Amino acid sequence: MSTVSGLRFGRLALRVEGPALHPLLDAYRAPVAADARRVLLSVVASLPPEALAATSSVGFALTATADHDAITLGGDAARPTPWLAAFCELVARDAATHGCLLVHAGAVTVSGGVALLVAPPGVGKTTAVRHAVDRAFASNAVLLDLSGGTATVRAMPFTREPMPALESAATLPLSVFAFVERASESTVEWIAPSLATMRLMPHVTRPRGADPHARTRTDLALMLGGKARALRLGLPSGPGYLAALDAALHTTTNPV
Repeated sequence: MSTVSGLRFGRLALRVEGPALHPLLDAYRAPVAADARRVLLSVVASLPPEALAATSSVGFALTATADHDAITLGGDAARPTPWLAAFCELVARDAATHGCLLVHAGAVTVSGGVALLVAPPGVGKTTAVRHAVDRAFASNAVLLDLSGGTATVRAMPFTREPMPALESAATLPLSVFAFVERASESTVEWIAPSLATMRLMPHVTRPRGADPHARTRTDLALMLGGKARALRLGLPSGPGYLAALDAALHTTTNPV
């Protein structure tokens, strides 16, 4: 049975036509907006051979036209990974046109808003968010909205191992970039905004195919240096890093 559903990821609105959405997307449902991008959704037993290898490997194919996108999910419709990966692709591609960036990062709440925990896969940022307990904000991905005077952060559900308990429904200001490194004890070292921008660039999520908004995405990423302080955070096992992070953020002097 075909349905029409509205989804909203920050400023990006979608009109999805097709089978009922996966429950993990329920938190992002919204009334269908007049300016929503149309998405035709279907589920098939196996993906067509011409599907882009980078997307078919995670279970979906995407075809874009001038006025709509067509998403084809392959295999078991109950599996969350193809659903999340497909909509991640759309948000990664089009967020920049709405003044936003999708960033691969965990996030925890701190004084004044949210700290982004930025690191390559395997360093332990998701585990660190889990250790934050009631201060967990996002497990693996966030949407940064730079369209206003203050950068704001929303949790995004885009991970192959969904952790909805770690995804906040709130929207909070960006307080600090924390570039995470494994360490035997919690350490903090402030870094200059220009260095933070360069370190953040590899973690700005891009579409798997051609990037139609590469220049806009780069311009937004360059704006980030002036939106928040930045530091290097030594990350041991357990929740102890939060105390070091909180102490650093309560400094009364300009750290850099």
